[in-house]
Order: sequence, then structure tokens, then C-alpha cells
Amino acid sequence: MSRRGIMALLMISTALCGCGDAFEKPENTVDLNGPEATMLERQDDHGRAVPAPGALARGNAARCRVTPAAASGPMAPPADTALLPLSPGDLIHVAMPGDEQPTGNYKVDTDGTISFSGVGKIRAAGHAVEQVEADLARHLVSAGLFRAGHAHPTVRLLDRDVVRVMVSGAVFGPGQVTINERPSQPDTTRQTAAGDHAVGRTLSAALSHAAGVRPDADIAHIELVHAGQRQWVDLTGFLDGRAVNDIPLVDGDQVTVPSRHCFQAALARPTPITQPGVRVYMSNLTTPALNNASSGIGRDQTNLPYGTRLLQALFSANCVGGAKMTNAHRSAILVSTNPETGESEVIERDIEALIRRADRDLYNPVVMPNDSIACYDSQVTNVREVLRSLGDLAVSVSVGRLLAP
Repeated sequence: MSRRGIMALLMISTALCGCGDAFEKPENTVDLNGPEATMLERQDDHGRAVPAPGALARGNAARCRVTPAAASGPMAPPADTALLPLSPGDLIHVAMPGDEQPTGNYKVDTDGTISFSGVGKIRAAGHAVEQVEADLARHLVSAGLFRAGHAHPTVRLLDRDVVRVMVSGAVFGPGQVTINERPSQPDTTRQTAAGDHAVGRTLSAALSHAAGVRPDADIAHIELVHAGQRQWVDLTGFLDGRAVNDIPLVDGDQVTVPSRHCFQAALARPTPITQPGVRVYMSNLTTPALNNASSGIGRDQTNLPYGTRLLQALFSANCVGGAKMTNAHRSAILVSTNPETGESEVIERDIEALIRRADRDLYNPVVMPNDSIACYDSQVTNVREVLRSLGDLAVSVSVGRLLAP
């Protein structure tokens, strides 16, 4: 190759080397350092001075609010696990002495009542089995079927049906959830056994089926609307091991989780009302790894425990380590959806700075469900690729000259 050609290639390489760090700061509709930011962990340090120690934490705490309506509303009384309410679809058995009427099996109707021949409808939804038993005895006397003091029905629960509950507010999957779903083959042994336990029809089960509460949730003031009555439930005991008022639910109940508009690290971990894990989308297309499979990014790497931070996820994506000369000062971006606004946010991090900075925890975001993570090569690797491409071009030109007639 001629000297003029070599000089041209060097000029091109010099120009291209200036593009080695061409990734510009992502633009977001909300300033991640400003007062509109709802998550402490979403602060962005790109091109900004490091704030004073504790400044971000104080700013996050200042944004935390208590749900106004809950401040004066009634708190739900402690749930009596011995009096779990019935719900439409539940199956009961009524036994009378001598197998007299109305002995038999009955299902709670859609309107929440049970129809007994000669007695009429008795309200059952929202009532415990013991209350239905007492109401039935009273109606049997009122209908003239038994004398006062001689009606002794025994009501026993055979099977609890599924419950459909509406969940809204600060949860990852708002909408209608179905809890207490039964296996395809009923457990006849359990149906005929004495006792009553419905762990699958509680408030915590509904929140879990709604993909769990978000880190900004106000779990001290969860709104529950049952039979038109509004009350508030405190589930903070799930975080510190105290007793929890895990209210049993019936079909048609409505649950609303308010937002405190701030990030709470205690809710960014697996609990009975949060997600056990998150699904994350990762890309690590580097020169040493020409595809994600060879980067070691498989199913186990993209299904992470809830509470995993960005730096841990980067290790899982094989974005950290390797030759210092070529892999140092790589960068990564986190693409996330703001749970309150529904808008996407892009955060850039220098991986080496994330490892070495003493205040790394302020800039190491918790990975949220369905976040996306991508790794970018260091400038050294980019320049090496430019030179490699130019070398390939020079070889092609030389071969072309040799083959030319």
C-alpha cells in the first residue's frame, strides 16, 4: 500500500477514535436529580457534581407523604381467624338431627345468599359459618318448621371457592386478581376434614397476585372496600416481624394501595406482599463476546431476586472484569419505566466508577421488573475495533491490487 494510502487511513482512524465515547447523556422528561424524581435510587450522576453526603436521602425523605384520607379513616379491626367469612361459590353442608330438612349441601349464590326450601334466602357472604348456623336456626323457628329451642342445625364448610378482587394503586400489576385458585383435582380428604383455614384468600395473597407492591407503596394505609364499607389496613408487620392484620377477603372486595411518592428500600426485597424475583432484559454484545449466549446471559442470569441492584446485575451479565486495558471504564445503561408516570427513563453509569466510588450505594439503583440493561465497550476497545477494521480494509485493498490485471 502506498504511503499516501497509509496516511489517509491514519487520518480516518484518528477521526474515528474521537467517536469512541460518542454515547451522549440520555434525555428524560423528568430531571432525575430534581424534585419531581420519585425514587432515591433513580438519581443520575452523568456530568453532575457529587451531592453532599445525605442530601439525596434527605430529599427522598422529604418527598414521603402519608395518605391524607387514611389519617382520619377507620382502621380495620384485627381479623378473627376463627370467623373467616364466606364468599359466593363456597360450599357448605347443613346437618339436622335425624337428617330432617334442610339437611344437605348448599353453595353460596352469586348474590351472597343461600336458598333453603321452606325457609327462603339467608345472607351468607361476608358472614362466618357460625353466624349462618345461628341465622338458619332462627329462620327455621320463624317459618314454623321447628319450635323455639328445638332447631339445632350444624353448618360445616366443605370447600372455599376462588375469589376475584380488584387491586389498584402502587402495585406492579393492577387489575382484577383471582386468589385461592384450586387444583384441577379436588382434595376430598381436606373437604371432609374438620376445621377451616383459608390462607389463599387474604389481603396479602391479593397483593402478591397483583405482582406485589411497589417501593413507593404506603403499606400502613391500604384501603379495603368491603360491602360498601371503607377501612384501612396496616401491613407493615411484614417488614419487621410484628403481628399482621391480614384481612380475609370475599368476592368483589376492592383494594387500593396508596403511594408515598418516595423510594422505600425496605419494600425492594422479597416479602409476602412483594415480588420474589424480577425479569430483566440484558445485552452484552462485546468484541470478546459476539452474542449474548457466549456472554453467559441465560435464563438464570435474567431472572434475578427482587432487590438486586444494577452492579449485581452487571456482574450477572458478565459486564465486569476481564483485561484491565480493554475492559476498564466500560459504561452501562439502565432503561426503566417510572411506575407512577408510566414513562421510560434511561440512566447511564460508568461501571468502574460504580465499583470504586465510596458513595456507590447512592448511584446503584435497584433493578425493577422488566428493566433493560446494556453494556458498552470501553474507549480502548472501540479504538482497537477501528484499527482492526482499517487493517482489514488495507488487506482488502492490497489483495485487490494483486489480483488486478
